[in-house]
Amino acid sequence: MSRLCFFAVLLLVTVTATPISAQQEEDADSSPEEAAAAMARALQDPLANIAAIMTDNDIHIGTGNGVATPVFQVQPVYSFNFSKFSLVTRAVVPIIGLAPGAKIPPVGEPAPETGSTTWGLGDTSFQMFVAPKSRGSWKWGVGPQLSLKTHTTGDLRGAGWGAGPVGVIVGGFGPNVSFAGILGQLWGQNGFSTTLIQPNVFYNFPGVPGLAIGYNGAITIDHSIEEGSKVQLPIGFVVGRTTDLGRGYGLDMSIGPYVYPVKPTGGPEWSLKFGLTLLMPR
Repeated sequence: MSRLCFFAVLLLVTVTATPISAQQEEDADSSPEEAAAAMARALQDPLANIAAIMTDNDIHIGTGNGVATPVFQVQPVYSFNFSKFSLVTRAVVPIIGLAPGAKIPPVGEPAPETGSTTWGLGDTSFQMFVAPKSRGSWKWGVGPQLSLKTHTTGDLRGAGWGAGPVGVIVGGFGPNVSFAGILGQLWGQNGFSTTLIQPNVFYNFPGVPGLAIGYNGAITIDHSIEEGSKVQLPIGFVVGRTTDLGRGYGLDMSIGPYVYPVKPTGGPEWSLKFGLTLLMPR
């Protein structure tokens, strides 16, 4: 119960903290279309000066004994802007419905082969990126990531108490293509050791401001697995649309399919990824 109280206070503070910005390079006279396009590019940039409540969700099909495993992730994000660098913070709070026999990151051990789907909270992770200011088209950030022991049942245990480094590089290829690459390592309790590789590539349609198509799959390497594949590799795409709600608020919705040609035993055959993000004003 004490862990749940700690988690509730942490989430409440994060959500209700004074927002920093939605990285609105556009001025007050910009059109809703221009504002939507700027918001979409900000969301594709892990180092952007934003304040947002994101969700990154997957319905994994064919996990374990063939039952679906939903994983919903609430991700409050906000950044601090200093004269020579920025500090971007992000919490990842997983809500999981783990099917029997399923092996799904961020859960460490496979679920028991028998029984029913286990619902609850996984372990919460917290990332911080320190990013020097750059005048060029490319920028980078590094920092720590921490794992908090918030799982509500042992079947949903991930790293527990843990930590590791994380880094990101952000840039673009022309006016319409954005790229971000995240690389991190997390160590935790009970031999937990997982590497995250997350390349994000998006094409923004110039004729439809705020509309984008891209890849944002999370490739994981579970070093604790002794037999079978340690790698879970998603291949697919998402289509997203960002809308300017006015007064600095924005709404982004995305959806798309992914398949898993490489996966651990108990991993998904394919998944439906969808997200909903609220951006907030300065």
